[in-house]
Amino acid sequence: MASLLYTATLNAQTFKEEFEGNSLGWTESAGESNNGTAVIDKGVMTIKSKGINKFASAMMGTQVGENTMFETHCYAPLNIKKPFEIISNVRIDKLGTDKTCGFIFNYRDFGNFYAFTFNDEMVNFLRFVDNKMVGMISQGVKWPKNKKINQEWKLTSDGSTLSFYVDGMEILKVKYMPLDFTGVGFYTFGKQTLIVEDIAFTQL
Repeated sequence: MASLLYTATLNAQTFKEEFEGNSLGWTESAGESNNGTAVIDKGVMTIKSKGINKFASAMMGTQVGENTMFETHCYAPLNIKKPFEIISNVRIDKLGTDKTCGFIFNYRDFGNFYAFTFNDEMVNFLRFVDNKMVGMISQGVKWPKNKKINQEWKLTSDGSTLSFYVDGMEILKVKYMPLDFTGVGFYTFGKQTLIVEDIAFTQL
């Protein structure tokens, strides 16, 4: 059940989705997609991509097309022109070069969105326009030796800078990327399973 929580920060409010239902209208796919499935059941959302792509090892999920990625999204209860924070608790499979996951935002439709994606070696900021990747920022990432499969993901915007964190560690920061759309969601690539336990949207 989604709930509205008031934080201690003056004038900040949080809307939290705990997946007792689908109040935000997340896209669900129980098997009709060739790329994967996204199902809300028993208080979690489970996203699975099938990972059938002979170019997977070279791409790290940087192309939108057949069998390259799978996503689910909703439209966030946020004014994305003002500062905000999104925090989600997730569980992932072991990462690899051809097993990637991440968070999508500024989502208009399947071919137009931004994404933070990562695997066991790299983190990317990707920008897609009309099904084409038109921008990418990449850097290596050094995970703790025993990186957890239970993780907290956080995306923040202060109006000019976007920052993405995993378990409190900032893994990539991007400046001067305009936000126009409230669509947000999750991304998997390769034979990857991502379980989303909750997601909270806070207007700062």
